[in-house]
Amino acid sequence: MNGVADLVLRALRDAGRGGLLAEELTQRLDIDYQVIMPTIENMLAEGIVVQEQEVENPRYFMKTQLDDEAGHLSDLNGCPCFHCLRIDRCGVRQPDSPVICRSLEEWVVSSESD
Repeated sequence: MNGVADLVLRALRDAGRGGLLAEELTQRLDIDYQVIMPTIENMLAEGIVVQEQEVENPRYFMKTQLDDEAGHLSDLNGCPCFHCLRIDRCGVRQPDSPVICRSLEEWVVSSESD
């Protein structure tokens, strides 16, 4: 990575969950828009940062930061499915479904607040 990319990553990391608009990045880093945008486009293409579209202005986030937000669910610690007695009937177009499972919903909601 080049120096501009390192600065962009540091700024996005410091911005936290809110991310930054391109204009905010240029102001924080005191780097011209024409200089910073090719770097951001490369980082988007490589999957290092992600973009959330607002009405007209895209907001940029560090990809790893978004992954970390959902990461606490990836370990499946305490997932009710692993000890569910109805697991053999659970699925799409089945009598039981993860979409309507109250136990699964409560676990997901409690995991999000951790």
